Amino acid sequence: MENREWLKKTSVIRLNEISRRVSSKAYAKLLVHRLIKSGKLSKITKGIYSASDDIFSIASNIYFPSYISGLSASYRYGITEVIPIIITIITGKKHKRIEHSGYKIEFIQSKKVWGYHKEGNDNEAVFIADFERLVIDVFFYPKQMGNFDEIENIFKSIEKIDVEKLKGYLKRVKSNKIYRQVGYMLEKYRGLDISNLMKINRNYYQLNPFVKKGKTLDRKWRLYL
Repeated sequence: MENREWLKKTSVIRLNEISRRVSSKAYAKLLVHRLIKSGKLSKITKGIYSASDDIFSIASNIYFPSYISGLSASYRYGITEVIPIIITIITGKKHKRIEHSGYKIEFIQSKKVWGYHKEGNDNEAVFIADFERLVIDVFFYPKQMGNFDEIENIFKSIEKIDVEKLKGYLKRVKSNKIYRQVGYMLEKYRGLDISNLMKINRNYYQLNPFVKKGKTLDRKWRLYL
């Protein structure tokens, strides 16, 4: 097995897969040890390795299904200039945080692992939230954005959005609070009114998740600003 180009065909490879390609699991472990020592492979977590240098590709391929969201997705889209040290991954199961190459890969368990797409080739594939899903996620997981300014930055880049797709996503999410938060921001930053998409319930919510209660009230969207 002198030619080991197969190691680079995916950004993440598991020990079991390496074992299937060589003579035994014992030899696979020896091979992994040699490759790590020579710098051709790095350990991600137990039984999972990578020959890639792309942290976004590595992070979004460790578990399936999963995708990048939050500030790290905003950075990947070129919206924020803040370089994230935490890569936020939305996934279906609970996983421990992983530290790799100076980054912290944080996994958020969700039953709503959809609304994402694949970028790049298989060897450097990145699974990332659709822009229409990202504007929803920023209110689902606001802590992963850092502050409200970063949320606003997303909506200021709204020309990238497919409004009809977003409407479908909002219906699928079935959250009156998030529908209204997203709706208010769409109206403010793009002049789009989607208030007829769903009935606005009688509750009042906070627009900015980083403050306890806003000082003013938007009666149309029933939001404290």
